[in-house]
Formats: sequence, structure tokens, C-alpha cells
Amino acid sequence: MLVVKLVRKGKKNLPSFRVAVTERNKVIEFLGSYYPYSKSPRFAVSKEHLERWLKSGAKLTPAVEGLMKGKYEFKRYVPRKTEIESPEPVIEKPGQAEEAPTEPPTSEEEVLGKNA
Repeated sequence: MLVVKLVRKGKKNLPSFRVAVTERNKVIEFLGSYYPYSKSPRFAVSKEHLERWLKSGAKLTPAVEGLMKGKYEFKRYVPRKTEIESPEPVIEKPGQAEEAPTEPPTSEEEVLGKNA
């Protein structure tokens, strides 16, 4: 199946895209380019070639379809910052802490353990 989609190119953290006709993830022809990080995002495509591929049965991905209509908005990835919350120190007032009475083990099984 022929698909017109965006193929990522560019540097790390500075992507640019090529509009390409692909079949099973193999590029057949590049039709244009898209630069989302320029001052005003630039989108250029050869409309004649695009029309030819659409007549041949190629399908547009939602991203390319939105770019063609002018409604696509590139969403920049922003990693979530997780703040490390330090646990608040528990301050115990004298007399509030209840101590459990500790009794020494009385039987051999309790002293040596149940497997011994």
C-alpha cells in the first residue's frame, strides 16, 4: 500500500521532515520537506507529484493531511520533570511513642528458626 508520510531527518533535538511516498517503509520518492523549528514553520511539497501519487492510490497520513490543509500543529516533546520529594522528618513528642513489649523467645523453634 502506498503511503505519503513524514520521514524524520535532522539533528538531535532539532528535527526536520521530508514528505515521502513509501511502500512497506521503503521510500519511493521524496515530494517535499517540513521544518517545524524555523521561525515560521515551513512546509513545501510538489503538488503536481503529490496529485499523481494520489491518483495512483496513495493514502495520506493524518500528519501530512493536516499539513496540506494548514491545520497541523507540531507538538514539541517536553519531558516531565519529576521532583524528588524528600520525606518530611517525623518528629515524635515524648510520651506519644508506644513501645511494644519485647519478650525473649521461649521455645527452641523460635530461637533456632522453624527450619532447623
